[in-house]
Amino acid sequence: MHPRLPICAACVALLVSSAASAQETDPEEIVVTSSALRETALELAQPASVLSGDELRRQAASSIGETIAREPGVSATYFGPAASRPVIRGLGGERVLMLQDGVSALDVSSLSQDHAVAVESVLADQIEILKGPATLLFGSGAVGGVVNVVDGRIPTQFAQRANRAVVEIRGDTAAEERTGVGRLELGTDALRMHVDAFRRDTEDLEIPGYAFSPRERSEHLAEEPDEQLARGRLANSASEHRGGAFGISAGNDLGFAGVAWGRYEARYGIPGGHHEHDKETQEDADEQHDHAGGVRIDMRQDRYDVKAERVLEAGAFERLRIRGSYTDYEHREIEGTELGTLFEQDAFDVRMSLDHGAIADWRGTVGAQHVEIDFAARGAEAFVPASATAQTALFVFEQRDFDSFSLELGARVENQRIDPDSRTDHRRYDEIAYSFSAGAVWSFATDYTVAVNATRSQRHPQSAELYANGPHLAVARFEIGDPTLERETARTIDVTLHRHANAGVHWSLASFYNDFSGFIFAADAGFEVDGLPVFRYAQADAALYGFEGEITFPLLRQGGRTFEMRLASDYVRGRLDRGGNLPQMPPLRYGVELHYESGPLHLGLAGYRYAKQDRTAPNERSTDTYTMLDADASYRWSLGERTLLLFVRATNLLDEDARRHTSPLKEIAPLPGRSFQAGLRAEF
Repeated sequence: MHPRLPICAACVALLVSSAASAQETDPEEIVVTSSALRETALELAQPASVLSGDELRRQAASSIGETIAREPGVSATYFGPAASRPVIRGLGGERVLMLQDGVSALDVSSLSQDHAVAVESVLADQIEILKGPATLLFGSGAVGGVVNVVDGRIPTQFAQRANRAVVEIRGDTAAEERTGVGRLELGTDALRMHVDAFRRDTEDLEIPGYAFSPRERSEHLAEEPDEQLARGRLANSASEHRGGAFGISAGNDLGFAGVAWGRYEARYGIPGGHHEHDKETQEDADEQHDHAGGVRIDMRQDRYDVKAERVLEAGAFERLRIRGSYTDYEHREIEGTELGTLFEQDAFDVRMSLDHGAIADWRGTVGAQHVEIDFAARGAEAFVPASATAQTALFVFEQRDFDSFSLELGARVENQRIDPDSRTDHRRYDEIAYSFSAGAVWSFATDYTVAVNATRSQRHPQSAELYANGPHLAVARFEIGDPTLERETARTIDVTLHRHANAGVHWSLASFYNDFSGFIFAADAGFEVDGLPVFRYAQADAALYGFEGEITFPLLRQGGRTFEMRLASDYVRGRLDRGGNLPQMPPLRYGVELHYESGPLHLGLAGYRYAKQDRTAPNERSTDTYTMLDADASYRWSLGERTLLLFVRATNLLDEDARRHTSPLKEIAPLPGRSFQAGLRAEF
């Protein structure tokens, strides 16, 4: 156990998320739409959190990963500011499922960490995070957790105000960000329409010093003493994002049916090779950046969604729910002026569920899901052959309430078949995965709740893990898959203790243990091919365990004013049973936040300490400690049905050279330097 872990657990240091302002709904009271029975976070046995309202506006960043990276138990991969995918309790990639309005994002972001998630945070109404296995409802790819971005592109509420418009502008200094967002909702009592659009442009990111870490600089200068290494800017990190959606639905008190189309486009650079040339003008440097060096990704996704619900007026079943999405995805990796690799994917995901009322005092849902993915890659980084994947699953979730106690039971059976390209000699994968869960929530005293959740979940290996055979240039290694890989099985237990009071001290402490049989990972083979280290996919037993905790002390409650101090911490440890550590595990973090609320005014100050991570895998470098000091403020004006929100935020006020251990680029791409963000949001 980490020597500082008992101390931090005892004092329950820093929360990694800002408190919601007084004018907002308590996040623990918001319905988690990705839960089986649409419950709040406090009613769920599985740990969950929700980012919404003014807090979401202040936290929104250029990627989903960076938007939620400060949430408890969450980090991000940070492959530059545009490509950053969430890491939940040390698990990421194929083990964290990205959802958009409850259906898979159906992009290729889990295939490689340089691939951006095709979901936009500035359009979100709320972002839901399910921590721990969520395979029961969403499939084997959710063995580590789920992030669901709810954007409301298909209107579902017909009892609320029909007409609404939102305009938002925002920017920051480190990336020279310019973002504009527009949203319009119109309709009658029976017909609703939704339109949204956004555009964000950024320049190369400002960083505190050198792009290369001290160790990386030493190695380069030992080989080339006269080499000039870039500093102050993270070369090839500029980006352009744009997109929009149109949705329409018809409904009444008995249900609704709707469709939507959305497009997401991104063009962004992959940081790397940060060299500068003394005699170049900025124009010459830009010309070289665009045409002679650096890899840029040009990505497009068209997404088509359907959603329908119907109240059933007879029998035990009360509601029918249908969700479906089809995506046409393409991204090009451009090296200089040449097309390096082309990724194409057509996919659809459809699920149907039936909610039932009390049957022998149990209420719940039963359903089915089918997913098909047709994937192909051509070019220099086509290290995975083309394949067709099909998943079919049945699931059930049941809950029974007692006086102060609720019990949850669930099960899922899922068949996955992967057919590799017929031009290869790879064998077909065709297996069935079984997942089970049991949980309980007990309100054992006034304001006190304990939740326990135990799961046995299985994850199918994915095509890259089975069939990879070639250079994966984004992470600078040669990957070799293993077609004999079997399902990995995780046995997880979560225990969460809450004190949730309207006044006085409130706190939450969660601990978890995740025992994997046949954990799939890429192991360093100890030799090179074409100058790249070879990594082979293998299986071994492993364990991940840790905690998340927070405690909030009210320092002032007078009239409409509140002043609170919050302490919190989170920690995860990942190790192989045979000895050794899992790679890219986030370090211990802890700190303090201060929040002041007075009517429409919110002020916040937060300091976080990220401990040194020296529990590393073979050939993985340690990451030094750093401190992040942030501040934020917002003010909301209400003019009848019109509101105006002004929000500002300052990050990394100490201008620290911060390198995130979960990032594959930590040695060549630090986090942004001191930055100031501001935005204005009008709703009318």
